[in-house]
Amino acid sequence: MFDENQKSTALQFAQSLAARDYRAALSLCSDDIKSRMNADKLSEDFEAIIPLSWGEIDPIEIVGGDAFPFIYIELGGDVYSEAIIVHSFSNQGGETKIANFELGRP
Repeated sequence: MFDENQKSTALQFAQSLAARDYRAALSLCSDDIKSRMNADKLSEDFEAIIPLSWGEIDPIEIVGGDAFPFIYIELGGDVYSEAIIVHSFSNQGGETKIANFELGRP
């Protein structure tokens, strides 16, 4: 359902969030998302599910393969895991961008 470029973009997005590099994460998003969200809002939303006190986020991996109609990225922690779900992508200027995502397990 999703090609390798889309999976790579989704994983880069998750890794940028885990590194708390919200500007880099936002750069992987569509213009539509960027029109509604800035780096501060993305930080606030991400830290609501994974606070700064979380510790190391490991593993960061796509799970489920093509079993879901979305890309499910596990964000591991010492006590429990969280997730980022990427629903869709858009092509902007020849680049794959995230068009719709949600933070947190379903």
